[in-house]
Amino acid sequence: MSNTTPPNTPRNGKNRNGRSQRRQGILKRLPGQLWGFGFAVLVILFIAASAFNLLPLRQIWKDPLNFEERVWLTEHNKPIVVAATPASRPLEYLDEHGEYLGMVADYMHLLEERLHVKFKLVEPDNMNQLLEMAKNREIDMIAGFAGNPARIDYMQFTKPYLELPTVILVNKSQKEFLTLETMRDKGMELALPKEYAVIDYIHKYYPDIHIQPVYNYLAALLHVSFDEIDATIISLPQASYFIEDKGITNLRVAGHTEFAIYNRIAVRSDWPILARIMQKGLDTITPAEQSTIYRRWVRLDQNYISFFLQNKRFWFYMAGGVLFVVLTFVSIIMWNRTLQRRVQQRTEELKKELKDRMRMLAAMEQTEDGIFILDTQGYVEYTNPSFQAMTGYSETELKGKHIAMVRSDKHNEEFYRHIWDNIGKGEVWRGQTTYKRKNGSLLEGDLSITPVLDDEGKVINIVEVVRDITEKLRMETRMRQSQKMEELGTLAGGIAHDFNNIIAAISGYAELAQPSVPAESRAASNLDRIRKVAARAREMVNQILVFSRRREPERRRVELEPLIHEVLNLLRTSLPSTITIEADLQANGTLMADPSQIHQIIMNLGTNAAYAMRESGGVLQVSTRYRDLAERDIAPTSQLHPGRYIQLEVADSGCGVPSELLNRIFDPFFTTKPQGEGTGMGLAMVHGIVGSMGGEITARSELGEGATFTLLLPLAGKAKQEEAGEEEAAVTGQGRILLVDDEEDLVAINTQLLEDLGYKVTGLTDSRTALKAVASTPDAFDLIVTDQTMPGLTGAKLAEAVYAIRPDLPVILCTGYSEVLRSIREGQHGIRKIMLKPFELAEFSRIVREVLDN
Repeated sequence: MSNTTPPNTPRNGKNRNGRSQRRQGILKRLPGQLWGFGFAVLVILFIAASAFNLLPLRQIWKDPLNFEERVWLTEHNKPIVVAATPASRPLEYLDEHGEYLGMVADYMHLLEERLHVKFKLVEPDNMNQLLEMAKNREIDMIAGFAGNPARIDYMQFTKPYLELPTVILVNKSQKEFLTLETMRDKGMELALPKEYAVIDYIHKYYPDIHIQPVYNYLAALLHVSFDEIDATIISLPQASYFIEDKGITNLRVAGHTEFAIYNRIAVRSDWPILARIMQKGLDTITPAEQSTIYRRWVRLDQNYISFFLQNKRFWFYMAGGVLFVVLTFVSIIMWNRTLQRRVQQRTEELKKELKDRMRMLAAMEQTEDGIFILDTQGYVEYTNPSFQAMTGYSETELKGKHIAMVRSDKHNEEFYRHIWDNIGKGEVWRGQTTYKRKNGSLLEGDLSITPVLDDEGKVINIVEVVRDITEKLRMETRMRQSQKMEELGTLAGGIAHDFNNIIAAISGYAELAQPSVPAESRAASNLDRIRKVAARAREMVNQILVFSRRREPERRRVELEPLIHEVLNLLRTSLPSTITIEADLQANGTLMADPSQIHQIIMNLGTNAAYAMRESGGVLQVSTRYRDLAERDIAPTSQLHPGRYIQLEVADSGCGVPSELLNRIFDPFFTTKPQGEGTGMGLAMVHGIVGSMGGEITARSELGEGATFTLLLPLAGKAKQEEAGEEEAAVTGQGRILLVDDEEDLVAINTQLLEDLGYKVTGLTDSRTALKAVASTPDAFDLIVTDQTMPGLTGAKLAEAVYAIRPDLPVILCTGYSEVLRSIREGQHGIRKIMLKPFELAEFSRIVREVLDN
């Protein structure tokens, strides 16, 4: 049986051989297939890990933005412009290499990384410029905004992301823990920078704590370091920065306050989506990251351990002490003593320097002159209170602005170019300039500009000192006006004297001739007209004398309102229909005035107004009201006195007066009318009349806006009713009269008049001859009538000489100047009466009879 072969043996052996071969082929191909499969699995896992943020090969990151916000950032392909807050170290600043550093900067760098955005940084010069750039959309964001969001309507704000606590810093000599309550109870003093919010906090919650305002936080820390002031309140980052940067090692943290400073990101209000993006980015910053940023910039020891232990130099000496114990110990002792002496010496120097600077600053702050400091480009860096008061601007409004904001238009570019050329050469410039105040008025200043040079002779600042001379120039202008009036008065007085004599002769001859002709004849009518013309001429001369202050007007109590109505009625008949007259008379007071002068004032102002409206017509407004003036209402240069006045205003809607001509309109002979249409004396006469009444006239006008003249006239008592009477007749009499006048016609007229009235008259034209006549025969005359202004010997001197010869001989003195009354009085040297020329012959006869009878 062992040699027997089964029937199926050949086929089964073939199958086994085939399966064996297939297994061997599969085993040969299996490593390559497994490798390919494994590689495919790794690729799939890598893609899945990338898709589901599971890849551990890179930092874990999840996009905090939704699809709309990411699309907005993608479409906004420009860098987002971010502004750094100026002067805010160590929160944010650019170092000398232009690198953006600080606590706020660290947050912004994280936002760039988390949000995949790019910021473009700008650093304004000051806070005002930063806010102006934000308002004008020149920047998109403010990285660290610490102000009050409620005051800014053109920006949106994130939630506060940086809260800065404040601490109480004291000198290390103060060992105890402090709070604001304990400081208040102990009466301690705080040094705080001016205009900081912490001052308002202390005033509100701890009003009993005394605050010493200082210029900035560095000054506050120096005061505390020198133990001159007890403490200061400052944020921890700023304390850390100032102490480490300035090397002030004798300060420590004595306690904390509840006052904190909050920083937000400010985003332009028209991009609300950007504000949401920034808020989401800030939300991704973990507390651990925030703590890291905080500790990076705040290294000040808050556990009251000596700052000295953190000093690298200390550890250097400690390491040296390990190697050279004895030598290092001795060196430390010697160095410490030397350092103490140097610190003490330097402390005294700093104290002295600080006192000197404080004294200089106090002098600048309290001086009456305005002082301001500019940089080399003309931008304001400092202004003292006097300059702020002069211009009406506050320190905040001026600081950081160009000085051109207070320039007026009275100087051209050449004027300012000459000043800058002098400054560029390092030279001092002195002169007079005109500034423009905040309210638009002009400020005349006496200016001194001094360039400040560094050690190399380069201009680094400009100091300007200005003295307000506006009132001084105004007084000089008034003085020149007064001198002009005085000169004109002298001229007018001389002319008026001669005119008076001529008018007196004309009127006298006409008056003498009238009785000799029939009353109804043509000759009588002509003589009457001659007398009326002479009276008008006499009135004109009287006005000239009043204007030139050579004669007092014939004043009496008059009601103002009837005179105004009378003049307006005259104006209505003479003005064209295109000009409307409106009257608003609310004051019907009584003035002590010459009615003809009031008539002249209103008529002159009215005709001037009508001339200004002659082409296009308009409205002439005349108004009155009562006005009470107190001492405080009157300018130092005004001649007004406290009391009650009538304010008379005459306004027109004409072409107006240019500003450069307004201060000249009251000058004699000045006129804007064409030649032949005006004399330039109208407003000058008005000015003189108002001044002689104790009043004041002012004018205001703008080109194209018409002009308004305002008169302040002092009130008097009620007017007395005057009864009209018939013309006075000449009075006869007897006596021997010596008549003296240098005008032959006046001697002839008065001699004839007096002789017709029954007197015996001796007429002479030379006062010295008259004196000789009296001296030779003192009893030959009963009365002397003499003119005042005569060559050789005046009437007053003649009366004095006659009085020495015969004291009982009466004298009548005739003069054309009322100012003679200031030095000559009736009853002096035999002068019984003083008559103002020209006068009516009837009045003259009455006075002669009255003197002789008495």
